[in-house]
Amino acid sequence: MDSKNNKKIIVGLNNPGKQYDQTPHNIGKIFVEWLIEKLISDQKIETGVKWKDDKKNMAKILETKVGHKDIIFVLPKTFMNNSGQTVAKILNYYKIDMKGLMVVHDESDMLIGKSKLGFSHSAAGHRGVDSIIQSLKTQSFWRFRIGIRPIDISESKYQFKAGDYVVKKMTKENQKILTRNFEKFYIDIMRWIINS
Repeated sequence: MDSKNNKKIIVGLNNPGKQYDQTPHNIGKIFVEWLIEKLISDQKIETGVKWKDDKKNMAKILETKVGHKDIIFVLPKTFMNNSGQTVAKILNYYKIDMKGLMVVHDESDMLIGKSKLGFSHSAAGHRGVDSIIQSLKTQSFWRFRIGIRPIDISESKYQFKAGDYVVKKMTKENQKILTRNFEKFYIDIMRWIINS
């Protein structure tokens, strides 16, 4: 399997269920869904593309082309802590090297609106990423981390309880901060698609 074979997978981590809509933990899914709409509006992909329910691989899948690259967008239908089950199945099914894998997820140690692209890093306490590392038996894949820590919360004042915060609905203001930065995230993701 060759990560230079123009085929890539972008996974938006999330928890399924309406109760988790618009929660910080679901920012991976929120951004990936926005990204699809952006690619359509910019005429980077066909307007008729649709998500399909892949029960075998426990995910929603959207297959398309961005330029000359075949891109498979994936939204796991497992809970966050079991994300690795879906990612391992998808990689095996599409026969894609792990260097062609991008996982988009929330990062509670990073201020809201910030982002960071990295390769082969530890889970750093993120259970969804840890599940993927355990299932793949490696951390050698790409991650796009999106900061969710509210600006008004300072670790120096009191301990930030990320476990509680990530599954609560975001305020309208925090949603606006994130979506204002989606264009910047888009540029980073497109650069990765084109150059990797």
